[in-house]
Amino acid sequence: MIRKAITFGLNWHSSWLLLYILCLCSTVADAAEEPRQPVRVTWAISDPQQRQPTVLREYFNQNPNFALQLWTGIQIQAAGADASLAMGMAANDGPDIFHGEARHAVSQGLVYSLAEWIGRDGYLADGTPKLRPDGTLDRNGRIDPDEVRWPDWLDLPEAVRQAATIDGEPWALPLGSGTFVGILFSRSRLEAAGLDPMHPPKSWDEFVRWCRLLYNYDRRSPAVAMPSDSWVAAPFLATTGDSVLVQERTSPSTGKVYVFGEQEPYLVAYDTGENLSEAPVVWRTNINGKGSLALTQLYHQLRWAPWIRDALSGEPIELSEKNIADGYVYYADRRIQFNPTDVIIGCVFPPIEGLVTERLGRDIALYPLYGSDLTQFAHIINPEDLGMLPFPGMTEDHKPVLQNSIVYAMIGKDVVRRGGNTEEERKAFRDFVWGLMKRVCSQQARDEQLRQQVAAGQARFLNPNDLRRLGFDDYVKESPPDYRQLWDQIANGEIRLVLEPFMGRWVLFRSSWEREVLDIVLRPAGRNFDYHQALNRLQLDADSGLMFDWPQETIDRHRPLARVIATLFAVAIAFLLILFSRNMLRRKPSRSGVYRGFLPWVMLIPAIILLAMWSYYPLLRGVYMALQDYQIGGESAFVGLDNFIKVFLDPNFYHYIRTTFRFVFWSVILSFVTPIILALFLTEIPRAQMFFRTLFFLPQMTSGLVVTLMWKEMYMGTADGTINRLFSFLFGWLGFEPVDWLGNPATVMACVIIPVVWMGAGLSSMIYQAALKSVPDELYEAANLDGAGLIGKIRHVTLPTIMPLILINFVGAFIATFQGMATIFLLTFGGPGKETMVMAMAIWQEAYVNLRFSIATTYACVLGVALIGFTYMQLQILNRVDFRQAKGD
Repeated sequence: MIRKAITFGLNWHSSWLLLYILCLCSTVADAAEEPRQPVRVTWAISDPQQRQPTVLREYFNQNPNFALQLWTGIQIQAAGADASLAMGMAANDGPDIFHGEARHAVSQGLVYSLAEWIGRDGYLADGTPKLRPDGTLDRNGRIDPDEVRWPDWLDLPEAVRQAATIDGEPWALPLGSGTFVGILFSRSRLEAAGLDPMHPPKSWDEFVRWCRLLYNYDRRSPAVAMPSDSWVAAPFLATTGDSVLVQERTSPSTGKVYVFGEQEPYLVAYDTGENLSEAPVVWRTNINGKGSLALTQLYHQLRWAPWIRDALSGEPIELSEKNIADGYVYYADRRIQFNPTDVIIGCVFPPIEGLVTERLGRDIALYPLYGSDLTQFAHIINPEDLGMLPFPGMTEDHKPVLQNSIVYAMIGKDVVRRGGNTEEERKAFRDFVWGLMKRVCSQQARDEQLRQQVAAGQARFLNPNDLRRLGFDDYVKESPPDYRQLWDQIANGEIRLVLEPFMGRWVLFRSSWEREVLDIVLRPAGRNFDYHQALNRLQLDADSGLMFDWPQETIDRHRPLARVIATLFAVAIAFLLILFSRNMLRRKPSRSGVYRGFLPWVMLIPAIILLAMWSYYPLLRGVYMALQDYQIGGESAFVGLDNFIKVFLDPNFYHYIRTTFRFVFWSVILSFVTPIILALFLTEIPRAQMFFRTLFFLPQMTSGLVVTLMWKEMYMGTADGTINRLFSFLFGWLGFEPVDWLGNPATVMACVIIPVVWMGAGLSSMIYQAALKSVPDELYEAANLDGAGLIGKIRHVTLPTIMPLILINFVGAFIATFQGMATIFLLTFGGPGKETMVMAMAIWQEAYVNLRFSIATTYACVLGVALIGFTYMQLQILNRVDFRQAKGD
């Protein structure tokens, strides 16, 4: 025994000695090799699956003290993906270089300015102020050549510099050449329809004709996919000569206001020739303008216009409602008879399901899509069959358009805290980060990638202009003639190359445009959709905070009334608190025999601290955020009641309230009635009670996420959806057509409520079954003697007996339903339009999608106050309930 103890002691000490030696060796090795400072970047800056360009490798070889590190952060999927970066920045743990939408990031204080390297408006390159004769700073909102410190800045296109400059200060650099949004096509499908890509459609009318000629007549299905995404609608809108955003410039000489497009290069008064590039400018949204209305009409025509195919010429013929009623139409001096089965509705389809690109060349002929170049799709579809067309002009007098969607690289705000303990070390780190970013965004890095693609045999898919610039003239001949023609027409100005819109809060607005207008038009519910009214509502949303803030004079005008209402509200809250406290203290329990020492208070301290830390502090912090213009990075100014004024002026707020009450009403009704009825049935069935209890309880054992996703597949709006397949099997003989359950405003609210009721009914029914056991049999016997039937027994015996349990469950379910949004988040994200946008979902969207935390906390304050009022009334009801111990079998 002693020997074992000595052996154990030696082994134990030897282990610690060995561990000490290893740590010492590791320390010596670490001291010998100086640790490298990590530079954290997002995946678009440094894709770990790709080989770094030579210019980057050489830069790190010259600076061996730095190492590249991939930053990931908190992962939030779907529409909240942008919040991952914001959450990292809020914790001062963001990346040094990241990619995204510049203006939205700058508005939240997530970005470090590039002015110390590029220059700023109003200051010469050497840093001295640039003054006018009157002594004021000479500022025009852009960085002029004499203000530029980094010469390569002037090599960027003017529109790109405008997009990356905010209030005369540069914040971002374009990451590569961007992606080009055009219309991908299948050569074989065009050839089969007799269409020539060398002569693409020159107008919208001709584009509609192409879509109809490409229709799959054998399958009775469209061959053109039309996404509802903004990056398709924006270039289509640009072909009208209009734009989503416009600038109003006031002439200093005449006072007249001139309206220009967002990316208009020639800011000259059309009547006087006056140069207005230095004139005061006001930006506004133009989503309900003539061009946008015409675009939405085009979408509606492509999706819903009825037409037939002429049997003689093969040409498509559009029909009016009168033509359909008469059964004939005149075309080319001929009267053409047709049957109702000959009528085709629409010639495009919304690509709701994935894997659309892979179908190009089979059942899809045209698909508007984006890509850096055609090499992106070479591994998916037959390279010989792929091409790209521009978006046709609205008329032949309008230019076709190709859109360039550029992702911007920015330096994160946390860069100022890194690099060392002294300002010199931190400055050196910032300089290195800037040098890294400009090399990542350099043309040299892009050219190396192009050379690698040429070496890989992908020259035929590349921009011919790039091939010529790099000296690969021989490879230009490999490009298809229509692809060479596309880029030649861009170079000579026949096709207009535009950027994706960038002014205002475009990143917020574009999702609303898609969800509230474009998506609905293309869905089955869009046939009778009043899109003109929807565009007007969207314009109002854009002008009231979504794209641009409310005018300050409007806020000032409502501030006195807001102060009066806030005072009355504070008095009401204080009165409710007094009532609540008085009711709580009305009955003082006897304290005889109760320990009155300090020990209970000591034992309560940890619970009180945790409750204050995780409940009351976030509550108070949220209330304070509602009184701020909260920014994730930088200073958050105190604005008082301004956020509440904005919320109560916003028509969406009242829509969210109505939607919330409708959702709560039907959820509470169904979640209460269903379990009670189920409990009554399960109690009365004579056999297999345990089997049916288990059957109805099983959904409770499944994850809510799994249940919701299962129902989402069942609700699929195509013929492949489970519910549509079932209904087609049962009612196909009645001509049943697939229903877009989640895209139809008439059905979507029921669809988001049913999964919750289905999943929770089993557990609730078991609770009610236990309560039913406590109902005395004597009461049922007395009811029988009085001649009461089944309904009478339930009404006069069962429900009054279990009413306390129902009321308790009602209070909890009412509050939980007001705050619930899980099924809405996974099934519809508040859509279609705003049909299921309840307050809880609106709070999440404002906070984690729009990053407007002040508005989100304002919504939360309003919702919280409403819940306090409802809860107080419900507690008053519960105070009148007599609770007794249940005595059952």
